[in-house]
Amino acid sequence: MTKKMLVLVIAALLIVSALPVFAVDDALIEAAKAEGKLVSYGLPDSWANYGGIWNVYQEKYGIERLDTDMGSGEIIQSLRAEAGAPVADITDLGLNYAQVIEEDGLSQPYIHSYWDELPDYAKSKDGLWSAGFWGAVAFTVNTDLVENVPHTFSELLSEEYYDQICIRDPRDSATGIMAVMGMAYATGGSELDPESGIEMFGKLQTSGNLRYIKPNVSNIEKGECPISIHWDFDGLSAKEQLPEMNLEVIIPEDGTFGGMYVQFITAGAPDINAAKLMIETMYSDEGQLEYAKGFCHPVRNIEMPEDVKAKFPSDEAYEKVNFPKDYIALAESSEKIVEGVAKFF
Repeated sequence: MTKKMLVLVIAALLIVSALPVFAVDDALIEAAKAEGKLVSYGLPDSWANYGGIWNVYQEKYGIERLDTDMGSGEIIQSLRAEAGAPVADITDLGLNYAQVIEEDGLSQPYIHSYWDELPDYAKSKDGLWSAGFWGAVAFTVNTDLVENVPHTFSELLSEEYYDQICIRDPRDSATGIMAVMGMAYATGGSELDPESGIEMFGKLQTSGNLRYIKPNVSNIEKGECPISIHWDFDGLSAKEQLPEMNLEVIIPEDGTFGGMYVQFITAGAPDINAAKLMIETMYSDEGQLEYAKGFCHPVRNIEMPEDVKAKFPSDEAYEKVNFPKDYIALAESSEKIVEGVAKFF
């Protein structure tokens, strides 16, 4: 290599290393700043570390943020009701609502800069939504209250766990539905056939092992949830918030469910450029890292700092996680679960 060529190579490397973590078109930035605000539904600071993502967004662009904290059902009903005069620009829902998003025309297409890095099952073929992060259905175990830590769904059927397992009621909770979906994957089922999960739930219900106390940080701290079935990011967050407690987060070894959350720009978004800029932020390296800091798994394969990665269970543990490949079947199975578990009450 000649000296001139070496200089050119070094210069090129310096230019690449100087690039920002993510780059967006200057025209989009200016248009978003002109709009001056971004209205979101269901993206509070505490959910999936959106507080961290908002900080990245506002530090870079200085755009005002207005969020209304809502559950999934409230978000859908609000978007439907406001279709004639849209208010929200952006939101986030579980993948099981993707079919509703499409059929009700709640979103509009936007292909962000990282689209090609996402697996096909994590994005709409028409650009109507994409999944920025995922969580795994897991157990959080208070080892001060539970002598034998369960490592599989099948072990939860043991009589030693009588009245010890906290779960959200799947008749009216999306997290509860996904817990049953985890049971389905652990017993040979899938989003195409959740019946084995419904039957396992029935066995747990009739055994008296379940207690319908929300497995949140407050109830775990009070000792009311010896074992919790919920998202791993909820358990890992509880573990960090309650360092004085002996909590262990277990990814079920007999299989479990990986639930993705999708983000989209709402149909008729008043501040569409600010919304596009927020989507770009969510999927950038910086945004994906902020999800990870909230114990959510980034959908993109980014390199995580060791101190962040060390807070998760091992990569080997997550090999038992199964992702739904058919979001329409997932929506249909969610309805089957709600109907199926009702017979056990």
